[in-house]
Amino acid sequence: MSGAATFNLLTRLLNYVFAIPFLILGIIGAVLTVIVFTRKRAFRHNTTINYLLAGAIVTGIHLPAIYIQMILVYGFNISLMNTNVAACREHTYLRYVTTVAAISFPCWASFDQYAITSRQVAFRNRWSSLRIARIIIVCNMIFWILIYIPVLFFTGIRYGVCVFIPSPYTTFNTYVFTPLVYCICPIAVVTYCTRGTIQNLRSNVILNTHDRLSKQVRAMLVPQLIILSISGIPFGFQGVYLDITSYIEKDTFRIAIENFAGQVILIFYHFNYVFTFYIYLFMSSEVRKVLQRDIFRFMRKTRVSPFNVKTDNSISLRPLNNINS
Repeated sequence: MSGAATFNLLTRLLNYVFAIPFLILGIIGAVLTVIVFTRKRAFRHNTTINYLLAGAIVTGIHLPAIYIQMILVYGFNISLMNTNVAACREHTYLRYVTTVAAISFPCWASFDQYAITSRQVAFRNRWSSLRIARIIIVCNMIFWILIYIPVLFFTGIRYGVCVFIPSPYTTFNTYVFTPLVYCICPIAVVTYCTRGTIQNLRSNVILNTHDRLSKQVRAMLVPQLIILSISGIPFGFQGVYLDITSYIEKDTFRIAIENFAGQVILIFYHFNYVFTFYIYLFMSSEVRKVLQRDIFRFMRKTRVSPFNVKTDNSISLRPLNNINS
């Protein structure tokens, strides 16, 4: 077997071994996150959890709508987006909108933790209210929906692949906007807000942030932010490499290696979508309690009562009263 054929086989195996299980685990996790975070009043009124809940909803849209297409392309060589221009544009647009929206909500959650631990009362009251959090969630989605509209006009099919059409917008998106949104900004926001939160918690001014739920929310958020920051570096700069080398003639072996590396980066980046719920479950006893309660409640509702033939299927024979009495 040639080197190119070996890497092509490895790329397909990555889909069978990792991508498909990731897709299933991610969808289940997104659904369970929504269920758990909407069941308890304390969760619904926690601003940080509202941001994480919004991220879970977007993840539940992203995985079946976008990641399935990527699995079909890399694992089964089946792709509507590489044969139909409308499908290509729709897929690329939704991919950017849902991906960036999903990773922006943990960043907002990090900022929210900084805000609710701030020693400045006016700043804390302004940014940590539930009303403001919900407005930010809606405005955040509208912003990304609008900001990526040009994608619909600058994508197409070239050489049988759905890609960006060469243009000034494509250059700006590849070299500036994508690294900024996927890598630089998340790292900057997470670093600044986390550092500020730690400094705020060291003071004795804010006492109400040390309750049990607040501590568990921070414990849930930190691993998610670490994964987001690390995985965004190769994913954000992958497009830069591909654009720089797009004018170089590549043999089948190099193309196979690049496809394999791209699949590894894609799987690694989807850690952000797949493992968030399981991080919440591991780090928070409150999440475990709500999940266990709902599971037990579901089991009680679906439990089949034993059927007793003697008592449940019996006929009582009683004498008829005399009609004249």
